[in-house]
Parts: sequence; C-alpha cells; structure tokens
Amino acid sequence: MEQFNRFPDFFIVGAPRCGTTALGRYLARNPQIGFSRPKESHYFSRITGIPTASELQHDYLERYFGHCTDRHRVMGEGSVTYLHLPEALQRILHFNPQARFIAMVRNPLSMLPSYHQRMLFLLQEDEQDFATAWSLESARARSEQLPRRCLDHRLLLYSDVAKLGFQINRLFEIVGRDQAHVIVFDDLIAEPLSVYRKVVQFLGVDYDGQTTFERKLGSQMYRYGWLQKLLFAPVVRGGKIVDTLQRRKRKYNEDGSKQKIFIKRITGLNRVYKSPDPLSEPMLGILREVLRDDIALLSRVLNRDLSFWLKRPSEH
Repeated sequence: MEQFNRFPDFFIVGAPRCGTTALGRYLARNPQIGFSRPKESHYFSRITGIPTASELQHDYLERYFGHCTDRHRVMGEGSVTYLHLPEALQRILHFNPQARFIAMVRNPLSMLPSYHQRMLFLLQEDEQDFATAWSLESARARSEQLPRRCLDHRLLLYSDVAKLGFQINRLFEIVGRDQAHVIVFDDLIAEPLSVYRKVVQFLGVDYDGQTTFERKLGSQMYRYGWLQKLLFAPVVRGGKIVDTLQRRKRKYNEDGSKQKIFIKRITGLNRVYKSPDPLSEPMLGILREVLRDDIALLSRVLNRDLSFWLKRPSEH
C-alpha cells in the first residue's frame, strides 16, 4: 500500500473575510506549529475524488509542507473554501479522521461587501456593484452569466456564502463538535490574546508567549486590470490548475515571512487598499430578510445571541 508523509492535523476552513489570514499568521509564528506556505492551498476544493497517496505526496504535502520538520508537533493550513464546500471536508477526513477544524464567523452584513471586493480582486467576479452581483445569483446557479475567469460558480452564490449558521451546523454534523472550534470575529478584534490561547489549547500545543497580534491590512483592489490578469489569472498545466503567477513565484524566509522578490514587488505596486462600498438601505433590508433565520440558527448552534448583527454592520 502506498504511503505518504504525515498529514496535516488541523485546518482553518473559513469563512472568508473573517480574520483567517490574521489567525494563520499568529499560528505560523508558534514554533510548535508547521503552517502551510502559502496559507491557502485550496487543494481539497480543487480536486475531484480522492487522490492517490503519490498524488497527495507530490501535489500537496511536498508542495505546501516541505518546510515542516519533526520539531513541529502539529501541521495545518487555512483554505477558506473548505467550509463552503462540504466535499472538501470529507476528503480531508478520508486521510485524517481525527483532523481538527477551526471556523471563523462574522456578521454577514459586514462580510459580504468585503467578500465581493475580494472576488473582484482575484478576478473571480466582474460585476463591480454588489447589488447587481447579488441579483445575478439565480442565473449563476445555472452556470449562466459567469465571469470568464471564475473557477467555481458556487463562490459567487453570495446568499449561500453568507449563511454561516447553515455552514457551521453542517460542519458539526460532518466532523463532530469535539473536532471543531468556532471563533466569532468580534472576539478576535476585542480579545486576540484570549482567542489565540484558546486555539493553541484546542490544537494541543503550548502557548508560546505571543502578546502582539497585529491586524490584517484592509480590503484590497488593483490599479491596473491588465496587470492583475497577468499576476492572478489561473495557470493551467496538463489540464490542471497550477496556481497564479504571483503564488508560484512566492518564496519564504526561514521565519515564514515572504521574501520581497520581483513579482511580489510588482504585485504590491498594483495593489491599493480600499474599503468596500457601503451597502444601500434597500440592500441592507434584503440581506436582513434573507439572513435573519440563518443568524438565528447560528445563535442557537453557538449558544450565543448574535441578533445584534441585524443592525447596520460595523466598519471594522
């Protein structure tokens, strides 16, 4: 029987725009944790079926965890598509039934505009106005009116992406509550040290003394569309998505920080920090109506009243 090297012990599975990048950075600094490079492989949402051991070794373990050593007590990664795509969770459990899963949730009225802008940045979305993109959901569910570069139409079904109560409840059903740890974004902002210590306890590693938890930089957009297409359009080799140019060329220092290589500098020059456009009152009304029951479900699942989310979203 084919064998492969040790498989990751934990996964930050989403949701998008909920602080997963910041948490991944904190965990990667812990000397007992081997965190994937880059943070998001999206491997188990890109493949179909179960890979062979040799495919898993070559395409996933060596590629994203080649820097990990025996000094790392646990290994993990952070692909935010996994929470939204349950088949990815099943594939992970196939290889590690004891895997642990960290999910992060945020007021969807704040998360959705940020998520929409992120899809624009990554060239998965081409409709600049969120309300219009929302109205296209039915057509896109039928794989119609999709952006040419969109890799998976499900990423643009905004009402499904925003139903965090449904997704967290499904996560518990698939992996079990004992193997899942849920973080509310509000807590990460208010008490990052407390949140971090609970996570390392959940993962079974020692607290490493971190006390500084910097915030992730804000939402991004690009300056020049033609350059963004060059840097972020998916590269396909042999019928498989290899990655984007800027991800393939990425290099790391010993401490896990990214090296300032030429492609990284070009990517940075083409990036501007821009807050998402605020939702209009009519759009807020639509979202409140659509998401009211799901927020109530999440409140029950987490045993925590989150009804205040239905008020105007915060800007943080």
